[in-house]
Amino acid sequence: MTSEIAVMNQRAVALAADSAVTLIDGGRVVVRNEHRKLFNLVEGQPVGVMFYGGAEVMGHPWEQLISHYQRKLKPGAMAHIEDYAASFTGMFDHLEEFFPKERHEDEFKRLIVSVYRYIFSYAQYLIGSMGGQGDERALLAAVIEEIWRGYQFDGQGGPRANLPCFPEGFAQTIAAQHGKDIEEVIAYAFGAYGLSVQAQQQLREIAVFAVVKDLFLEDVSGLVFAGFGEDDRYPTIVTYYASAIVGGIMKRSQKSIDSIDGDVHSQILLFADSGAASAFIRGIDPGLEQHMYDGAALFLKAIADETVDAFASSDPVQREGVRQAVQQDMLPRYFAYFYRGIARYQHQMFINPILRVLEVAGRKELAQTAAELVNLNIFKKRALAEKETVGGEVISAVISRESGFQWVNKAGGE
Repeated sequence: MTSEIAVMNQRAVALAADSAVTLIDGGRVVVRNEHRKLFNLVEGQPVGVMFYGGAEVMGHPWEQLISHYQRKLKPGAMAHIEDYAASFTGMFDHLEEFFPKERHEDEFKRLIVSVYRYIFSYAQYLIGSMGGQGDERALLAAVIEEIWRGYQFDGQGGPRANLPCFPEGFAQTIAAQHGKDIEEVIAYAFGAYGLSVQAQQQLREIAVFAVVKDLFLEDVSGLVFAGFGEDDRYPTIVTYYASAIVGGIMKRSQKSIDSIDGDVHSQILLFADSGAASAFIRGIDPGLEQHMYDGAALFLKAIADETVDAFASSDPVQREGVRQAVQQDMLPRYFAYFYRGIARYQHQMFINPILRVLEVAGRKELAQTAAELVNLNIFKKRALAEKETVGGEVISAVISRESGFQWVNKAGGE
């Protein structure tokens, strides 16, 4: 795991990252604390990059790939941070020096195995939530169908887009070139469950969707690009997801872009395992907050059901109409009002006071804030005696248009 923080105002952006990397060897988790995750992407230019999640691509560490980009492509100044991000991630396509064709089959299998592992984990979670009493095969089939639909439709119910990094018709190419690989993995992973023909066909389609659709259920790396392009008036942060090299092309997608402008004067962005920093900024642990909201929604629904059922002598049709009106209209409406009230309080008492201070912070203070927030996540791991998957030396840098990329604390105490 990793903890990474970006803090920015109209003058500069500061980046900080821990140096822990988690390795899994035969089921044994090993943590090393000597891994640099923050770099000046282009020497002499005010742009930095951090990575989190996967520490390598097909066996090649990100730092080696960043070095290759700097030495071989020798990029110069670009108009916007989005251009730097697109330039760097585009380098991976057909880069046979690092990703030879003879390894593409194994890389494709690694991708779909990662997605199928997600399916199994989800099904096991559902079985566990039912006290281990569920029909394992039926639940597995239900999860397969849910994931299959998730790849086709986005959160608003519209069709999920194909990733623009792949050419037109790439899904058909993958199905044709890797049909045997898909059958082999399905037979190995799901053969013992006696799945229906429909579920098996959905697994085949999921294997293709996992490549071309803008959904990342597999193991991914996050890439955070930050700083100034030549035409950027204020700092910008662009985040990408990247996962696998398929057919010589890296599966990737721009997930967010955050900018400072005339209206937004300061921002704090948290990446990876940064729950303690989030709790400090928002006034509550994110997991606890979600648990409270879920519990409140469940209790309100139960109270409404019991209240309606208490009128046993009333007309059943009328009673059911009242139940639906409460559950589908009244409860969502009042719960949304409750949620907005809590959010307003969080902003007034916690978030906005911090952001107001950061609006006028200098470069050194921005860097110190980012580093201390990472240290807060490290302290939580240590204080709770958890495996210190966030830890080691905190590396930090600050980027401004006037002074460019400046290290505040570099690996090894430099």
